[in-house]
Amino acid sequence: MDRSKTRFAFTVPALTALVVGSLSASVVASSRCDGLVGCERKFCEIETQIDYAEKQANADKVAGLKKALSEAQDHCTDDYLRQELKDDIEESRSDLLDYQEDLDEARADGDEEKVAKYQKKIADEIAELEALQKALSEF
Repeated sequence: MDRSKTRFAFTVPALTALVVGSLSASVVASSRCDGLVGCERKFCEIETQIDYAEKQANADKVAGLKKALSEAQDHCTDDYLRQELKDDIEESRSDLLDYQEDLDEARADGDEEKVAKYQKKIADEIAELEALQKALSEF
């Protein structure tokens, strides 16, 4: 793997954290970027987050998002994003198995508080897995 792709791999978590932002900005980004896939969608979503941060007069966030956009434009590939989704799906499946084991243990111990906790974690993880699978299928 060449150095630029390795460098990008390390910037993805930071990029993701910056892009996640607030719910309302994400909803706007989603509707504005519908129909785009892969890197083009990622660029659109970051640009939408920049617009939102500028309207909120959040200079630090704008600067961080502009850096993230530049990094994405320099290093993003659709193949990389597709593989990232596949990796996230595999991690989510693994997490589900772990939560199920924890749930089974909590049930065996009769700990209703932990049972409820792990049922919620499982439900949340299933929703995330479904979203990841949908994103991959739309790729």
